[in-house]
Amino acid sequence: MTVTSPEAPPGRVPARGHVTLSDVRRRLRVGRARELHLVRRVLPLAIGVAAVLALILGIDPKAFGDAVARFQVSLLPAIVAVSVGYYLLQGVRWHQLLRAIGVPLRLGQTVLINFAGQATAVLPLGELTRAVLVTEVTDTPFGAVVATVTVQELIYTMVLIVFAVPGLLAVPHALPGVVAALVLTALIFASLSWCPMYRWLRAAVSHTPGLRRFLHEVDELHNDMVLLTRDRVTLLGSWISVAQSAMIITALWLVAQALAPGVLSWKSAALVFAVSNVAGALSLIPGGIGAYEASVVGLLVGLGMNPGTAAAVALLQRVTDKGLATAIGFGGYAVARRRLGLSGLGTLPVRQSLERAA
Repeated sequence: MTVTSPEAPPGRVPARGHVTLSDVRRRLRVGRARELHLVRRVLPLAIGVAAVLALILGIDPKAFGDAVARFQVSLLPAIVAVSVGYYLLQGVRWHQLLRAIGVPLRLGQTVLINFAGQATAVLPLGELTRAVLVTEVTDTPFGAVVATVTVQELIYTMVLIVFAVPGLLAVPHALPGVVAALVLTALIFASLSWCPMYRWLRAAVSHTPGLRRFLHEVDELHNDMVLLTRDRVTLLGSWISVAQSAMIITALWLVAQALAPGVLSWKSAALVFAVSNVAGALSLIPGGIGAYEASVVGLLVGLGMNPGTAAAVALLQRVTDKGLATAIGFGGYAVARRRLGLSGLGTLPVRQSLERAA
């Protein structure tokens, strides 16, 4: 396959990458979340909230309340600082990848959009809200922006797994699990960015009912990921993903220190967060609500923490992470709407029409 750079319409970022392999193009427009069926909007979040409530009630509400009452408020500023720092670095890293595909945003604008996107991080579109906002502001093809988010999250996940290795190796017979997680993540990355492996992935998608209608989007994702992986910024900027991972792990460790000083080491916190982050992603629930908390509680209890305290750690870390990010996101959205002309929260990509590709 050859790399092409066709001329783009006025005001659009040039579409670069491998020639598109599918012969049907599905145009995307920026739609509204209310266009989704009510069940698709509400059900995933309802399931997550119900799982969290069941977790608290199943453990022991009194033990949970007693643990929260012991929270050391003196550590709260540090917890907030590292949590906000995580999203700040996420925006900086994302800016590098957006620039690699030619998105004409300044660093401050990218960081602002990244914060604004967190306002709906626990709703149906989740992490992709920020991609939709960039598409709306710059008219960049949605698939190209999704590729930057995909590359960012895959590299971040691999870094988290590496951080978890010391803690996992302390668990008997855990080495095969470490290797399997790293290999699986690497295979996903390679199958999307390396042409020989992508042909096998594309063949699988084209023959899978329910997935074949996304074939054009998968082609576009591959095209842009090839460009990103060939850009040296993608690799050289990985140190930011390392700093991100260290910050979010530190946030969990600080919450544990505020509730049960000395019970959880930083190494064990890395293990707990990495495994729970993957569990939340695999649940397909927006924000991983319910699955993430249940995984954190189970791992902390396995490491010797009291169940009530473990539930308090999981919930308070979530509040100081997603809860704080959502609050800041609404403020960021208000600023971004005034400065960048955003249409509103709850936007999402919607198929508009079908046409034969040139």
